[in-house]
Formats: sequence, structure tokens, C-alpha cells
Amino acid sequence: MDIGFVVHDYDVREGHGRYSVELISRISRVHKVTLYATNVSHDPPASVDVVKVPTIRRPSYATILTFPKAFAVVRRRHDLIHTQGWNTTSADIATAHICIAAWRLANMHAPTGSGFGEKVLGWYVERQERNFYRNGVRHIIAPSNRVRLDLEKHYRVSVEATVIPHGFSEAVAAPPPPPPREQSRRELQLPQDVFVAFYAGDARKGLDVTLRAVADVDAIHLLVVSRSKLRSYQSLASQLGIENRTYWVPGLPDLAAAYAASDLLIHPTVYDAFGLVVAEALAFGLPVIVSREAGITELLEDRRSAWLVRASSAEDCAEALRILSSDRRMVAEFATAAKEAAGRRTWNDVAAETMELYEKVATER
Repeated sequence: MDIGFVVHDYDVREGHGRYSVELISRISRVHKVTLYATNVSHDPPASVDVVKVPTIRRPSYATILTFPKAFAVVRRRHDLIHTQGWNTTSADIATAHICIAAWRLANMHAPTGSGFGEKVLGWYVERQERNFYRNGVRHIIAPSNRVRLDLEKHYRVSVEATVIPHGFSEAVAAPPPPPPREQSRRELQLPQDVFVAFYAGDARKGLDVTLRAVADVDAIHLLVVSRSKLRSYQSLASQLGIENRTYWVPGLPDLAAAYAASDLLIHPTVYDAFGLVVAEALAFGLPVIVSREAGITELLEDRRSAWLVRASSAEDCAEALRILSSDRRMVAEFATAAKEAAGRRTWNDVAAETMELYEKVATER
């Protein structure tokens, strides 16, 4: 089968990009694949044709808005088009990495609110996404049941949606030796003898809640790795009196050193279709505090493979931090359960289920 695979960023540092890299590396062993992307930051397999989609790159909303028309210009004929969200006016399969309407609603009630781009253009992107999922795609892949339900609730989507959860790192089966904790903490300029919680990714998903929770637990130090604009959060840390316990890293090529340096991951997200950073942390054997708004929690057991909290609840997060930081045995038990949970689903499983769906959709034409 000849597959056209469409994504903004083919980049393992982005959620949809990581999904694309993992899938294409496996699907291209079976099918002919053409990758359509604006940004290719990861080398695809040699058998994959790459077509650059000429969009405006900055700001991010410019890419979102210009991609569909730019893709229409370079689009070729394929047996099947698999796109990552609203990237085109028509596709055979779309993976819904987000429901914009649900995300905007969650941010509307979050303490940090929406960014400028979403306030100005979010309504338009939401409308285009709604039209696409209702009229422009034949089949939807949802990475969690919550996304499937969000699309039904907010967009009244009637096309068939198949839930195919994302995978966990296959390093679980044969893990490479992680960087030594002492070395990782030295590289990241962290103290050696403290309990470190780790926050990674988009600051809007709960960094403010994390800072408030850390302020309530004196023993906790916080490592933040994010490419978000952090000035307001740094000001909040100063107001809370935890600037000396908070360490800011603008970005890393990968998070292995951060996982090795940390005692747990905290991810009190207001919305997450899945939560790949949680999946990666679990695969590294890192205990996780995560809100129930993350789709990945459908695969997890509360107080065993993860500690589940309410979104935007600094009190829940502080309680979890307080208990875990004072009980090393519990941390070790969580770490073991994390690896067990991650070992139950790999990206090979995701690719096999996706290719099975390809065959089904192709025969329904």
C-alpha cells in the first residue's frame, strides 16, 4: 500500500512528532510511505520519500493556518492519506492528538488562561478542526477514550473512531544503562542530596499548580524543562519563595539525563489527549504524579502504577509529594509498577493496530 503520512513537525521533541517517528519507522517496513512535513528534525528511514510542505513557521499559529493550502499544492496521489489532526481538507485517516475545543475550554478555566494566539485565532482553528472531523475524514484514530468522547461532545462527530493508545518506549525490554544520577545532577546543576520532582513540557499544562504544590512541601526541589515562555512562572516561584529550590532548563535534546536526575515526574495537566512524557517517564521507571485529565491514565492504576490527582489541585499534588518524598520504599514500589505498566504496550503494538486499520479503511472504499 502507498501511504501519505502528514504531520507539521517530524521531531521526537513534539508529541505528534514522536508518534510520527515511531510509526513511520515501522510502517515503512511494510508499506511505501511518503512523509509530508514542514519541519524534519529526525532522519526518516531511507525508504521514505520526504516532501517538504512550505508553510510560514513563526508564530506557531501561522504554521497551523497555512499548512492545509500548502499541503494541497505538493500533495501526490496515494492509496491512503493519514494525517495528524487538521492538516488538510480531506484524508482517509486522522489521528486526533488534541480536541481544540476541549483544550481551549480547559485553559479558559485554568489559572494561567489562554495564550494570545489562542485568544485571537483559537476560535477559527476550532471551527476548521470541527469541520474537518465532521466532513473531511473517513476514519479517526483517538489515542484515548477521552479524546473520542471529546470529539463526540464538542464536534458531534459521527464518523467511526478507533481508540489506539500510544506506546511506551521499547527500551523497557532491554534498557540501556541510564546516566548515573550523580553525573546527571551535576550536568543539570542540581544538588546531590535532595528529593527532586521533574516537570517537563508545555507550561500551560500545570506548571503553576506544580509550583504551588512544591511551595507547600519544604523538602522538594523542582526541575523544570520546558520550551514555553517562563518569565511569569519564574516570577510566581519567586513570590512563593521557592526560587532557590527551582531549576530552569529551557530545553534538552532528550530527557534521559533529567529522568535519571529526578525522583519522580509531576504532570498535573489540565488537558492531555494521552501524555507521552508520562509514558516515557514510566518506561524509565520513574514514579509519576499525573492528573486524571491525561488520556494515559486509562492505562494506569491509581496509587500503584501512578498517583492520580485532580487537575489544577495543588493540594492533591502537595499531598502526593509529601508522602512520596518521605517514603523511599513507596517510591521504589511505584518505580517497579511503572516499568510493569510500560511493558504492557509498545510502539510495535501501535503500528500493528494502525496498519490493521489501514487495511480495513482501504477495503471500504
